[in-house]
Amino acid sequence: MKNKTGISKQLIIALSFTSLSVTLSSLILGYGTYYVAIEVGLISLEKLKESDEFFHYLDGIWLFAVLLFGTALSIILGIKLAQRFIVPINLLADAAKKISHGDLSARVEKPTHHSSEIGELMDNFNDMAQKLETSVENAHVWNAAIAHELRTPVTILQGRLQGIIDGVFEADPILFKNLLNQVEGLSNLVEDLRTLSLFENQQLRLNLETICFNETAHKVVHMFEEKLEKAQLKVIFDIEAPKVECDQRRIEQILIALLDNATRYANQGKLIVSTRQEQTSWILEIEDEGPGISAEHRKDLFNPFFRLEQSRNKELGGTGLGLSVVQALVIAHKGQVDYLNQHSHSIFRISIPQ
Repeated sequence: MKNKTGISKQLIIALSFTSLSVTLSSLILGYGTYYVAIEVGLISLEKLKESDEFFHYLDGIWLFAVLLFGTALSIILGIKLAQRFIVPINLLADAAKKISHGDLSARVEKPTHHSSEIGELMDNFNDMAQKLETSVENAHVWNAAIAHELRTPVTILQGRLQGIIDGVFEADPILFKNLLNQVEGLSNLVEDLRTLSLFENQQLRLNLETICFNETAHKVVHMFEEKLEKAQLKVIFDIEAPKVECDQRRIEQILIALLDNATRYANQGKLIVSTRQEQTSWILEIEDEGPGISAEHRKDLFNPFFRLEQSRNKELGGTGLGLSVVQALVIAHKGQVDYLNQHSHSIFRISIPQ
């Protein structure tokens, strides 16, 4: 069983044990030395009593034996203490050196004997190393995903603009509108990335105020009139709790992401936007008429750059950041977002404490 005694206690116990052992050994070896000397006839009790010498040669033997025993005991205790302190520290140093050389998978293996403080230090080190490895892996994934998202609109913009310069394309309003759509897509991508970056670094600040959600919802729906009409979605409002304390701009951002998601994936029909008050929480629900999301995809639904369609079709799938932004903004409000599937209807439920 591992010894979990603290470093300070171990040192006190070890030094106290050493002092006591040396004292007892001095007494035992002293009596033992004189006893053996008397038994083998080196000296008698009478001579010891009659001796006027201040330092008898037997005292020298006694002191030498005590010194030898004390040294051996100190070495043994030193080795034991080194196993508890020096060995774990060397293991930490080796693991840190491997990580500094790029081996992010390096971890510290706990030795059999260690103090509670060093054990906690090794646990914290391994936890830090795991988070660092995960962070670097995520950074690689994000860099690849961002490069993928930027490549398509930038290529389109570059090709169309070069075509206009070369006279291949006619600079008409339709072409400019298509180019503007690409620029808007890039702008949305940048804003989503900025929001997620602020959230991950705990720098996302909210301007909380009491707003009329009814007005905000109508404003956002008006922005989506063309897309909603194209997707043949009819928005139905069921606002039972119109007042909510939140950051208005961020709530608009949440609605934009959820409506954009609905226009891309939802079946034709009704899109119900409802709010209500449940005890101390304000509830917002966005419900469409299907087709719903299969169970196998729900665990990744709020992950950045996740799309249901494996082809990553830009015409349909957007950037894949919308729902992750929604989750980040809801958590920033100390709330919770969930996906529900009822009779193949998709429901995004947001709960914000009031």
